[in-house]
Amino acid sequence: MKMKKVISSLLIASALTFSATTVFASTGSSLFSSEGCIACHTINGQGGSVGPDLSHVGSKRSLSWIKTQITNPSAHFAAGSSVTINGQSYTAIMPAHKHMSASKLNALANYLESLK
Repeated sequence: MKMKKVISSLLIASALTFSATTVFASTGSSLFSSEGCIACHTINGQGGSVGPDLSHVGSKRSLSWIKTQITNPSAHFAAGSSVTINGQSYTAIMPAHKHMSASKLNALANYLESLK
């Protein structure tokens, strides 16, 4: 009987995790466009080329790093400095989104972190 409860709990937890991931991906993808990220960054061939391609950012950067980059990019790259990412040079000009709500920040950062 205990084994059935454990299995049921695991299945429910898996379903909730899948649902949360799906919601973040859907909301995060929309925010990537609505917050203007797509004007500079590319994901899977869609978007601008001023900033680095983020198609696989989740395999290179942690969730915490991504959140900091969104809210305070100068913590990683001095504004106006030259940054080389994947062999391509960029000027660090990303605006800080310090006033983004926590829910939007979490959705966007989780979406980006899911891109592997």
